[in-house]
Amino acid sequence: MPKIEQTGALKTVKSFPEFRSEDARVRDFKEAMERLQRLEMDAMGRDKVVRKIENNPNNEPVQVIVWSDLHLGSIAGDLDEMERIRDYILENDNVFVILAGDEIEGLVGKYLSTNAAKTPINVQQQIEFLRIMFLEPLAKKGKIVGMVSEYWGHPGWIADATTINPWISMAGGLDIPIIINGGDLTLKFQNGYEHTTKVWHNPPKASADDELTGQREVMQKTSQSMRPKGSAAAHIHRMAVAQEFYAGADSTTYYISAGTAKGSNPNKPRDLFGIRLGASLSEPSGQGVNIVPPRGRRKDINIPFASLEEGEVSHEALTLLNRAEAQGLREELLERIHKKEPTPKISYLPPYSRLAPRYKESKPLDKIVIGGETIKNQFTGMEMVVPYDTLAFEIETQLPIALNLLANARIGASSSIEGFKDLSKFVKNMADNPHALMISLRNMIDKSAGKLPNRVDVLDKLVELLKGEYGDSRQTLAIMMDESLRQGDWKNKVGKGPEHLGIAPASYLARETKVPLIHHLSLLKLSIGPVRGPKTLYTGVLADKLENHGSKARPEWGLSRIYDLYLQEKPGFVAGGHMSAGTMTIFDRSNPETKYPKLIAPGWWAGADDTGGKGNVKVGANPGQAIIFMPGRGPKDYNAFATANAEETEYMHDALMMLEGLKLLNLDPKRVLKRK
Repeated sequence: MPKIEQTGALKTVKSFPEFRSEDARVRDFKEAMERLQRLEMDAMGRDKVVRKIENNPNNEPVQVIVWSDLHLGSIAGDLDEMERIRDYILENDNVFVILAGDEIEGLVGKYLSTNAAKTPINVQQQIEFLRIMFLEPLAKKGKIVGMVSEYWGHPGWIADATTINPWISMAGGLDIPIIINGGDLTLKFQNGYEHTTKVWHNPPKASADDELTGQREVMQKTSQSMRPKGSAAAHIHRMAVAQEFYAGADSTTYYISAGTAKGSNPNKPRDLFGIRLGASLSEPSGQGVNIVPPRGRRKDINIPFASLEEGEVSHEALTLLNRAEAQGLREELLERIHKKEPTPKISYLPPYSRLAPRYKESKPLDKIVIGGETIKNQFTGMEMVVPYDTLAFEIETQLPIALNLLANARIGASSSIEGFKDLSKFVKNMADNPHALMISLRNMIDKSAGKLPNRVDVLDKLVELLKGEYGDSRQTLAIMMDESLRQGDWKNKVGKGPEHLGIAPASYLARETKVPLIHHLSLLKLSIGPVRGPKTLYTGVLADKLENHGSKARPEWGLSRIYDLYLQEKPGFVAGGHMSAGTMTIFDRSNPETKYPKLIAPGWWAGADDTGGKGNVKVGANPGQAIIFMPGRGPKDYNAFATANAEETEYMHDALMMLEGLKLLNLDPKRVLKRK
């Protein structure tokens, strides 16, 4: 405090210790704070850590598993599953792990019945067993990218109660960098490529219906040039992975919400805390991302996965293709594979298909009077084609099938907007790969096309596309009778000639291409596998609009709501809509086909998004999304991969073709494509 001038009878002339000047005291205070702040920062996780990959001279693909919520020590934990993931990481080259929090159960009196009474070992023992069983063997082999710290959670209880730093206690003396909650972990490849993932335990925001809400908002608010490749979080005991391509973005962004080993095994005790909140079983661990560094002109490719099984197959396939690429054998081997099986055999299955007569187009007027002259409509003699509620195919093949989801080309819009030219190139390239199929979804024809005098020419452009390079529609499975084809303008005349009279556009397309029609929420069934014996069934629902749940910021949100609220029997995938582009995998124990259903939002082939008459000047998200199906002999072989852009679709399909094709050629991948 400042000295107050006094005029009284007493005056201090000596003291011990002596009073020091205010300047000296302020100087000491500042020096002390600077040193204490350095000590505090030493005890905290880092904002960013860069880890260089040392034993990957050929820059092969790397897999990173986001592992969290082990809750070691809890009676509800699944030790067998924890050890399975640990062993997978230890046994496979170029597989690493990010520890995303709640590795131990901790102890707190506040939750006596759900925590303390269900945790038979104390915190010291929890940390000891975590280190002995998991951290030490993983760190010894250099497998841990980093550990998240400083979050409200089970280790956080220890910090609050004792001020002991549990993250340093867990990781101390091991090669495990600690980052703050929301920090950046960067992997640096030997070619200089750096891949950054933002990692939380507690993400900044939660949603009951969208596991990725908080992560997505942070990434979208970050300038693209500063945005990490993706982000990961945990804590909520619900898994989801997504990869999204936003309108105007240069690249995709991936998101991972990691599951848990606590209460996710139905054969183990439940997590009572979740049960008392009304939650169902927790959702399992095993999520991560495959990172393919750039090579030559090819950009990096990042493919998140929802389960360890999906991740293992994709990592093996990507590694094989990368080695073939590095050795200049990619095209040669793929050519040999295609020669072994030139084309799949596709058969329509009437017993498993269902027509929907209620959705059949109405015929346009048979005759019309123009200037006193009666003109017969040439289009009314055409039989109206009935769309399918359920459309089933059998595909006999030993190789993966890619179903390309064509949408939003807006053919018939102005030449500067419609996507016919780029889409034509894409379809032409598809002809080189008979195992790549396509389906025509929403907005392939512009919504205003029905008013055009040349509207039949517009339809013929789509006919040309769907017939493909061979002219027989062999790669096209279905055409959606979408909102654009149901506009009333098509039934009106647009000129005085016979070609300008009313037309049923969907039936015209179906007749000209000999491709069946589907409608909003039609079910597609694909049985895919070898020629003889049972095959693996893949089912998907195809959407036109999104039942008023569409979101440009959350591309799969509308599809998620359709899956949750409007489909009584849950399919393996839902695709369609008119938002930004993206793919998302969720978890659903009730799904009869797969516990990991996929949502795929296709992008825009058109040069501008259709904004409902409000200018049409906003660019759409990049197109090229697909879903790739692995051939199989039944439900146990179910494995599907959703892709987020055209480059990824081609690369991932080639990778899976390489994986299955080398088996078809009776070639041992380890000998043909040895690691050099």
